[in-house]
Amino acid sequence: MIVYNAEPLDFSEKAIKSWEKKGYIYYAGSWDEIDNALCFTNVEVLIIRLSRKIDSSILKKFPDLKTLVSATTGLDHIDLNELNIRGITLLSLKKHNDFLNTIPSTAEHTWALLMSLARMIPAADLHVSKGFWQRDLFKGHQLKDKTIGIIGLGRTGRRVAHYAEAFDMVIYFYDPYVTDDKYRRITELEELLSISDFITIHVHLNHSTRHLINERNIEAIKKGAYLINTSRGEVLDDKAVTRALIDGKLGGIAVDVLAKELDHIQEDTLWQLKSKCQNIIITPHIGGATLEAMKLCEEYLASL
Repeated sequence: MIVYNAEPLDFSEKAIKSWEKKGYIYYAGSWDEIDNALCFTNVEVLIIRLSRKIDSSILKKFPDLKTLVSATTGLDHIDLNELNIRGITLLSLKKHNDFLNTIPSTAEHTWALLMSLARMIPAADLHVSKGFWQRDLFKGHQLKDKTIGIIGLGRTGRRVAHYAEAFDMVIYFYDPYVTDDKYRRITELEELLSISDFITIHVHLNHSTRHLINERNIEAIKKGAYLINTSRGEVLDDKAVTRALIDGKLGGIAVDVLAKELDHIQEDTLWQLKSKCQNIIITPHIGGATLEAMKLCEEYLASL
């Protein structure tokens, strides 16, 4: 029995030992190897991260596969119907809330993006790296008394709200499934968009949240507001958001995810606009990618 790791860089040694204690042979593979091979026999467990879309073209190469391991909560990179057809069990972090509450990395990254937008940090750094020193070009905003609108007050959204408290911000949230006495709940998304200086999104991608921010409700956004998304790219209608940036409706946007990040990223409109605008920050889906978080998640899944 083999555990094949398609993305083994910095994989936890403790997790490897856990798999081996279960009787598996651990093998550090690669996507290049998978692409160039026709078949991998005796592989019962396949470990992935977020580099590829897992569909029939991948799964057919592992005829003996019993378990797919993905240390993620979002599952949009996996063809779940294909797993079901093939009788493959999915081992992920979804619904493992007690464990996930110990992992703050995505919330921390959200706050880093928010601060980078507010203080124009990437643009200022680039300016200095080019040999300049003109501070008046980079007058940002302090956060005290600014309004933050949090879309989705779950695990990550609640932690972001906690950070906002430390910065003396006014906190509102929109979440049809959550009631909370500590923060002010807004029942209509458009109202939240209209009053928020900073809008940050923390929802799972599903039918009801795809294009949650869209051409219709983006008109309600307060002029000059900043938008941060560390959930999934398709939560935003990227074409509508791009237009809002070009028109000056949005003061800036910072995202850790793109709608086309796994396929045809060059066609993504935010990706295309990035080189032309200094008020766009894009990071390559690194919200949960801290050394500490990834090792803990790998070890947790190996222990199940």
